[in-house]
Amino acid sequence: MSGHSPLVEHVYFSPPVPQEADTWWARYKAQLISLTDTARASVEADSRYILQRGILAADTAKPEEWSFRRSRTGLVMGSVQSGKTASMLGVSALAIDHGIDVILVLAGTRLSLWRQTYERLVQQLDSGEENTQKLNRRLLCPKTGIALSEQTHSLTTTYRLSSAEVRRKLNQGKPLIIVAMKQTNHLHALAASLRDNVFKEVEELARPVRMLVLDDEADDGSILDAIVESSQDPIYGNLKQIPRAIANLWDPPQGSPENLFSTYVAYTATPQANLLQEDHNPLAPRDFLISLRTPLDVGHPVDTTAPGNLNAPRSSTYPEAAGIRSCYTGGEVFYRRAEAAKLCVPTTNSVQRDLADAVRAFLVAGAIRLNRSGRLGPSSALAKQFGTKEEALASAASPHSMLYHPSAAIQHHFQGAEDLLIWAGVRDRAAARDMLNAGDARLPHTLVDQLLTDPAPWAQWLEKYRASARVIEEEFDVLPSASFPDWQTIENLLITEVIPGTRIAVVNSDPNADDRPAYAPIQDTDTGKWKAPRDLCTIFISGNVMARGLTLEGMTTALFQRSSANPLADTQMQMQRWFGYRGSYIELCRVFASSDQLSLFRDYHDVDEAVRNSITESMMSDAPKPTVLQGLNFAATGKIAGVGTLPISPGARPFITVINDSGQQDPNAKIVAALFDRPSSDLTVAKVLRGRILDVPLELTEAAELLDRLTFADYRPGNEGFHADIWRGIEARANSLATLADAPFYRPPVRNGKGDQPRRACPYAIAAYLRLWSASLTRSITGLFVTGQPGDRWSYANLPRKMAERPRFWIGIRYGEGAPVSKGPLAQLPFNIRATTKRVAGGELKTTWGASDPNAGPSQYRGDVYFDYYHRYAEVPASNNTGWRPSGSDGQILFYVNQHPDDEHPTVAVGVCLPAGGPEQFSATRAGATIVKKDFP
Repeated sequence: MSGHSPLVEHVYFSPPVPQEADTWWARYKAQLISLTDTARASVEADSRYILQRGILAADTAKPEEWSFRRSRTGLVMGSVQSGKTASMLGVSALAIDHGIDVILVLAGTRLSLWRQTYERLVQQLDSGEENTQKLNRRLLCPKTGIALSEQTHSLTTTYRLSSAEVRRKLNQGKPLIIVAMKQTNHLHALAASLRDNVFKEVEELARPVRMLVLDDEADDGSILDAIVESSQDPIYGNLKQIPRAIANLWDPPQGSPENLFSTYVAYTATPQANLLQEDHNPLAPRDFLISLRTPLDVGHPVDTTAPGNLNAPRSSTYPEAAGIRSCYTGGEVFYRRAEAAKLCVPTTNSVQRDLADAVRAFLVAGAIRLNRSGRLGPSSALAKQFGTKEEALASAASPHSMLYHPSAAIQHHFQGAEDLLIWAGVRDRAAARDMLNAGDARLPHTLVDQLLTDPAPWAQWLEKYRASARVIEEEFDVLPSASFPDWQTIENLLITEVIPGTRIAVVNSDPNADDRPAYAPIQDTDTGKWKAPRDLCTIFISGNVMARGLTLEGMTTALFQRSSANPLADTQMQMQRWFGYRGSYIELCRVFASSDQLSLFRDYHDVDEAVRNSITESMMSDAPKPTVLQGLNFAATGKIAGVGTLPISPGARPFITVINDSGQQDPNAKIVAALFDRPSSDLTVAKVLRGRILDVPLELTEAAELLDRLTFADYRPGNEGFHADIWRGIEARANSLATLADAPFYRPPVRNGKGDQPRRACPYAIAAYLRLWSASLTRSITGLFVTGQPGDRWSYANLPRKMAERPRFWIGIRYGEGAPVSKGPLAQLPFNIRATTKRVAGGELKTTWGASDPNAGPSQYRGDVYFDYYHRYAEVPASNNTGWRPSGSDGQILFYVNQHPDDEHPTVAVGVCLPAGGPEQFSATRAGATIVKKDFP
């Protein structure tokens, strides 16, 4: 047709995607190019959840939704090196788009962490050239030239905010973005700047102003505990000042504007201390708890089409379509799924031998990675100059790192570095120290001579890595298979590139140590050319500094020689820097540590996953605040004073000491009488009639129902409070794995008003425990250990075997020396019950289990705790210190009908005997709660 363009059909392999508006989120999302589509959707979905269900959940027009300080506090739990910073920046971008006026990021207690976070924020959240457009869209503090300068600036200058610029930005609806170091002098300087130059401008606005404070590594320095936090940090002084100084940013003693509303969000991978803080502490998470997800091959999928769907089902992990090479490799991979790949290597008693083995493993892994990359090795790359920064990055192989953690003591770090260099062939300790002091210590050529003289201990690592790859490929359905060169290729790369290109660096708070790893190309000021990053292949010797946020890129090997007499889960969990996104080379990763330490690492992971699951459940339902868990041999944290341990099991031989008043008919007598309408038999031992026992035992849930039917006039604990929350929490974890058919676990009688203080030996808690045991037979519940073997984890148990060994409970009545019971329903039974005469005072039994003769022979009566053994003609177990019956044996519930001559009615007492092998949980308790010693049975 004349005047018209011909019709053209356009065919797209990838249809055009509508461009998002120029928002903070759109700009940030464009920076996430290294993430898979699923991972980007996960970051967005979690960020939107945190924003909507946490930060924006309270309306500034509704004062009742805020504290009297107009502040709210919450916590976000991530995983070690899993992407917490990506989440913080994503939340910041969305918050700005939703009108949050001030974004304040608290970026670590060390200068290196502060700068690392600042650099990332500038590159990803505040991306683009430093031009007029960028200056107009926000106010950034400190300015880049100050924050990243090698010169020293006063803190007043560092955190200076211009009142005029603040006023202009707030009036325009443009954000203030502040990145502060979490150190008291920095916080005081920032607080002064906020009071002098921001608050007065906020007061002038006729609208609410919202501040969002994001605290990175929030369990480091931000915990307020009156005893522990009064101690001195060797570098930064009185840590107790930090949490108060943080709260003073929005709630100073001088007061803050009435129209300022602040939300504090604690980000951490180890929230034990944060959750154990007293609720009145200013930074304790009172308003929301949220857990981030990590990619693996299991869990609820991320809704990539609707990341804003806040009601989508969640789990701690989500399936990553790209496979293990794009997955987070944390404890689930290292300690469970890939256990057969032998990523964890128990050390020997020889420090020197372990160091040599770990370094060889690291260097051989480096040669394999270098061969796969096809790029310049560290030796060649470091000797070459490049025209551009991008060329330097693209030409050199990716960083390859090892962490050697000899101890927490700084002097041991330098000694460890010297030991390594001496093993490699440096002549003595003085020469090794000179190399370290020079700042560029490299492995000497003498190590090449060692390799050529005896290649066998090196070559074995190639075969071990091949074997690991086969296990990983089978477990995670990896295609294509990982490639491995022959030994000659590896040896040549070791000689020419890896050994001469490997640097030894000490990273700690000592002034003579390196500040932090360097993974960015360096420009030569003389030539203008670019050099490859300094740390292309580096062995870092470090301690606690490396356990806080500093990332080791390309880490494959860790040698952990530290041990502790009082291990702390949160501290040692942070030290596991081998966690991260290492799926593309996970078969080359190794963790060298003692068998005991590796067992602790597995324990930490198990209880960590339990807390994470609890938070996830509370996000989707009305599950209670998660219980902080620990083990019998390790504490959850050392940041809170007076932390105790409360087991969930009732112990081996709990006896209910509360008893009803003999002045009235005991309702429990009717329960026992109805029970013994069933077939039963006399129990005679050593020609003495000891009592009566049912011919058929009860199953776990039947025994639980029996105990729940018991009632006591003076004991009604109710279903609220600390103990009830613990039971609801563990029930939520069990239910998340499979719907419970017998819930709730804990069914105490309720009293009008506040319930009675729960007892350790509580019939309703014992019943709950039996229901938990029954449910655990079909579920690998994390955070549980095994009674009698507290080093065993329930999530590792053989459940079919546990099912086959589940206990039944024999029900008996123990006769005493008193008169036959002649009154009430028990007197109607077709056998006579002789009453016991246990002493009672104030509604409490003063004696519990009856006859006990530990020296009794085979034909004699050992004691009431073995009452059912004699009925079953079972061999009475040898005496033990714990009191637990052997795992796999039955239990018993033994009733005593108690009546003194002057008692009007008989009353019923009861004791329970439990076998070992059941589930156990150790809850961390605040000061003043029940504390259980480590030798508790």
